[in-house]
Amino acid sequence: MTSTNGTLPETWNQIYIAVRDANNVIYNVADVEMDETIKARIIGEAKFLRALHYFNLVRCWGEVPLRTEPVQPGEDAGLPVSTRTDIYNVIISDLKYASEHCWGRNETRLGETNHLGRATDASAQALLARVYLHIASSTRCAAEGSEGCSPYAEFGTDYKTYYDSCRVMCDSVLIQPGYALSSSFEEWQTLFDADKGNFPEMLFDIQGSSATGQGTAVSNLFSPRNAGLSGGGWGGTNKMVAGFTQNSVDATDVRFDKGIIQYYEDNTYRYELLPAYNGYARYLLDSGDRKGAVYNVFTSKFIDSDATTEYTSQQNWHVIRLADVYLMRAEALAEINEDPTLANSDVNMLRTRVEMAGLDFTGLTMAEFREALLRERAAEFFMEGQRWFDLTRLGVYEEKCKIAFDPKNQGKIQGIRGPEDYTWPIPITETSANDNIDE
Repeated sequence: MTSTNGTLPETWNQIYIAVRDANNVIYNVADVEMDETIKARIIGEAKFLRALHYFNLVRCWGEVPLRTEPVQPGEDAGLPVSTRTDIYNVIISDLKYASEHCWGRNETRLGETNHLGRATDASAQALLARVYLHIASSTRCAAEGSEGCSPYAEFGTDYKTYYDSCRVMCDSVLIQPGYALSSSFEEWQTLFDADKGNFPEMLFDIQGSSATGQGTAVSNLFSPRNAGLSGGGWGGTNKMVAGFTQNSVDATDVRFDKGIIQYYEDNTYRYELLPAYNGYARYLLDSGDRKGAVYNVFTSKFIDSDATTEYTSQQNWHVIRLADVYLMRAEALAEINEDPTLANSDVNMLRTRVEMAGLDFTGLTMAEFREALLRERAAEFFMEGQRWFDLTRLGVYEEKCKIAFDPKNQGKIQGIRGPEDYTWPIPITETSANDNIDE
């Protein structure tokens, strides 16, 4: 990816617009005369969002401008980039504040109910656990020689402290009321239904509504075009390549098998999942004749057949859910003690709920455990926006891309990644406008 990539400016701009809005709330609400408890909750919610945005920025771009106050009148110059440690210090401070001042799920205080969709104390703690885990694993990989993770060497070498902080936050989340894993395989199968947003397993969802102007494009991004599984006339942007389904995830894992589209039709063809889970056989609708195959696979996690346009889907985007807290704690416990056996309980909580046999990591080396855990995360969270962050923080981005895009080692350019690809370049539109950022 280069600085002239067409997607980068809009992504960069929208995140910084959201940072601006959060800063305005944090700065201005402080002077409003209102109940102090409600004021602290509002500021806590804004700090949660600011932390989320900066967490995405620092993971995607690395060193970026750090603005924590509103732009003042007459201020024209852009900010220089800040170090990762400075950015993470703000993220951690914001989330600590949010975890103390945001309310619980459906909690009522002072005659007000904390409506679903707002940031909660548990969502702040869970996001903070994810922040600590990202620092811990990236710092560990830097210490072990990963070039892609090498910028995290600025955090020092005491990465186990961050793993322990992750564990503490996970423990805090798991005692919070109002949240629960799906209690059966049948219930799990409804977890991603478009009308089941804010299921008790979801710690923080970006809300979608079928009301005009309030929907999301999530279904179109993840569902095949013209298949009646999303609204409007475009779709299928995000899909899994065959090399991933064959080499980086257990395709027979029920969480994967029941989380992908097995069959669909468009205006011309019907598509049937191939036995190897690496794509779909394609048949003409009018004659039934086989017309080759397409070698990619779509998830069924974001279907919304009731959406009428691209932006009237009521599908929520699941930023963080309870399952991640269990897997984060499993990873942290194993890393702190260098004992994979300590991950058994939390990993198997997720497998048991979908009626799968438990795993036993006893006897595995830490390298073997990390590989096994990455496969568990792939089965649980595929297509939920976590994979790239997992690959980069664990220092295996190059390796896993090669396995996915070039499993036969034929030198395919799509499979080539290097340490420079662990972050994106700041868009040229920003470097051109901001003299304080070096290109």
